[in-house]
Amino acid sequence: MNALSLPHTTIYSSDGIKQELIQIPQLSSSTSSPDSSPVPGQSIAHHSTSHSSHFSAGSSALSGHSGTLGPSASGAHVELVKWIGSGPSASGQSAKQPNGPNGSSYLLDTGSSSLVSVGSTVGVLALEGPGAVKIPPILRDLQQTAPDDKEWQNQLFTLLNAQTHNQCEVDLFELMCKVIDQSLFAQVDWARNSIFFKDLKVDDQMKLLQNSWSDLLVLDHMHQRMHNGLPDEMTLANGQKFDLLALALLGVPAVVDSLNEVQNKFAELKLDSLEYLCVKFLLLLNPDVRGLSNYKLVREAHDQTQQALLDYTITNYPQIPDKFNQLMGQLPQLRLLTMRGEEFLYFKHLGGSAPTQTLLMEMLHAKRK
Repeated sequence: MNALSLPHTTIYSSDGIKQELIQIPQLSSSTSSPDSSPVPGQSIAHHSTSHSSHFSAGSSALSGHSGTLGPSASGAHVELVKWIGSGPSASGQSAKQPNGPNGSSYLLDTGSSSLVSVGSTVGVLALEGPGAVKIPPILRDLQQTAPDDKEWQNQLFTLLNAQTHNQCEVDLFELMCKVIDQSLFAQVDWARNSIFFKDLKVDDQMKLLQNSWSDLLVLDHMHQRMHNGLPDEMTLANGQKFDLLALALLGVPAVVDSLNEVQNKFAELKLDSLEYLCVKFLLLLNPDVRGLSNYKLVREAHDQTQQALLDYTITNYPQIPDKFNQLMGQLPQLRLLTMRGEEFLYFKHLGGSAPTQTLLMEMLHAKRK
């Protein structure tokens, strides 16, 4: 499996912080030009105590088991199981504040379970009084393991540019699959450090991830587009144009209207960053997944998370009647468009157009066993 081993996080300031520089590997595939070489001096700083970043956490942590850049070509599933079962990320779980809508930051008052949004276009929310934002404990726990939004985009752009430096032309579909593959590793890293999920056996964790990976990936892109201005296209290091929207569509342009419909409804309902995290967690903890050995824990975790989201929406958005049910009503349509994406990727794989022996292919095959 040609998984890339990138560092866990990007540190933008090195004042007083010990840093380890890790070289970014190049794309090892038929799309590489014969004279391609790594970017001179290309590296990312790794902070030993910060939380894993979105696009690099998985393969880097996994390489700690295999001793190589990612799992071996013949052992993607085995290595993934070993990694999931290894417990919390080696990088540790340092507490951090989540990002709010439009790139704002949140200050958490742990004593009063209140939140203030700083620098947001929706204004500053008071810690006390009728305008205070109350956070249920489960949502507060989810904040502690939430990926950093700015780092999410920075790692995405870094990965894409690293793959195309000193290369005349790359296969854009293959590049998209590699980015999705890295995103899947990061989804695993996020999930295995999350409340409830980390208490499940590895087999149950695998089943839940295999069922929800595409939903999580597409929801992440909706969130980035709505709250953090993720563009639909970018120019790669070699001058090629890369369709970022294709990542959200899992390569299926025909479902763009469905994607926009769901995203526009979320925007109309003023889905905020905390609600996005909660919806993402509900997609992961699906008690309808067959064969769960600890169905009771998944069911209870799902119900408690639903109740927390309901309480949060009622308390903080009284001006939006029935917000909770309207949010939940968008999930079936989200599932339909992600199913289209899964079928498309699997079809491309059968036709020999998609990379093999990757976590992406492992996930696609898992639902057909």
